[in-house]
Amino acid sequence: MELQPFAAQVQRVIEAADYVGAPLKESDKKAIGAAIKGKDAAAASEAIQKILDLYCLVGVNINPESRVKVVQGPAKVELVEQGWRQFLVKVHNEAGMTAELRPVSPNAESVHDSPSKRTKSDEFFRKPTTNPFWKDHGDRSPLKPASELWLDAELFNRQPMKKKLSGLTLEYAIIELYSRDAGKREAKLSFNVGQGTLDLGFRNDVAIVFNCLPSREVTFRVHDENNQPTTAAFVIRDHAGQVYPSQAKRFALDFAFHPQNLSSKWRRPETSRRNLHGRFLTRTGVYREDSTTQSR
Repeated sequence: MELQPFAAQVQRVIEAADYVGAPLKESDKKAIGAAIKGKDAAAASEAIQKILDLYCLVGVNINPESRVKVVQGPAKVELVEQGWRQFLVKVHNEAGMTAELRPVSPNAESVHDSPSKRTKSDEFFRKPTTNPFWKDHGDRSPLKPASELWLDAELFNRQPMKKKLSGLTLEYAIIELYSRDAGKREAKLSFNVGQGTLDLGFRNDVAIVFNCLPSREVTFRVHDENNQPTTAAFVIRDHAGQVYPSQAKRFALDFAFHPQNLSSKWRRPETSRRNLHGRFLTRTGVYREDSTTQSR
């Protein structure tokens, strides 16, 4: 494997992790930078993988016949109630595929049955409907119990990442996971690069038990020098440097390229891109308004 294109892809992953508010440790960034500058390509590649693998939730292998199998990685399997978390995905692409890598899960299907709000998991697991107002026809799968549909999953494929695989033998992707619930939850994750690419048997999916941390409500009272309500910006990080709410899942007034949260009288609740309950849900907290308070 040539180091230059792999190192360039890794640099984009690091930039994207910063962008979504889930940065790598500074010591890991420096170690990766030092490895890239080394003269031994094989040693550099091994050193980079050793660092990034610790952030990987799963490893995906695409064999020369384009069959995909999945194994669990060493990353800590921790989510947050009504919030998004990001992990790395290690992709061994022996087939040199340049198609889109798609994560799907039976736990990430929609709780509703809407033709205009179908996720990739809906398209993969659910049979078409007989409803004449829909484009598809056929037998419709019954909806699963809402208690099983607690997850949302998608790859971050906006800039600086790419929507499709690069064709490199080895690269890393970023997966974003949303948990509706708190507590222990099991999810099945599988990946594919198109129809007919799943591996045989049960090797194409992996069952992971997540620890979904409960969200907490924190109150901010923001006043100016005259003790009047005013606007403010807050940067909220945990001990690992992750930004809350996820920068990749924000609405105006917040911008994805800013780590801070903006607080104003007209602040809207944060919501999941896929409306799990058929109504707005906050991601990592609740924003309430009165004359002096913005609560999170």
